[in-house]
Amino acid sequence: MSDLKTDLFFPTILGHSFYPLADLENKTLESHINKLIKGSNKCFYYHALHKDKKFNNLTKWILDKATEFADLHKFAKPYIEESWFNYYRKHDSNSPHYHRGSVLSAVYFLEGTPEDSPLIIRSPLPPDMMNPRKITADNPTKDLSPYTIDEIVIKPKTGYLYIFRSYLQHEVSVKLNDSRRIALSYTFNIT
Repeated sequence: MSDLKTDLFFPTILGHSFYPLADLENKTLESHINKLIKGSNKCFYYHALHKDKKFNNLTKWILDKATEFADLHKFAKPYIEESWFNYYRKHDSNSPHYHRGSVLSAVYFLEGTPEDSPLIIRSPLPPDMMNPRKITADNPTKDLSPYTIDEIVIKPKTGYLYIFRSYLQHEVSVKLNDSRRIALSYTFNIT
């Protein structure tokens, strides 16, 4: 047995949780979103979900989870800065981006299936150009570990929430199917 000890100094944490009222509330919220889009075919809808009374229960739960996440970092209490939703249709995507001006970000899948376009969150660390894992084009995930992974691929699943630091680059790849994918997004700052 080795006497080598390790410490984590630069971890990147991803929070996730299932909304216990998803089965009860999601259909009502989805119906409300359908009224908000009024037949539009765009993907991004800037609507202050956190100020919309129809989303009160969900928003309170998301804020509670963001507070738990902030507590893990020893941050002060978070508050919601902005919120919106994306209604993805076939061929929609969301290019790589950050949420500047905020500390935490959250994505809640109001509707989604694991077969749909994933949410991809990239490591904040630059790639290791020396290739110590000896990866190749035909095996880019060779010997991955929590210490060497450079992106997380999150398959959408109805009722699940993901929370991460806003400086993490993230994206949604091109949607290739006709299933419904509705993601609610929130950004947070600290009091």
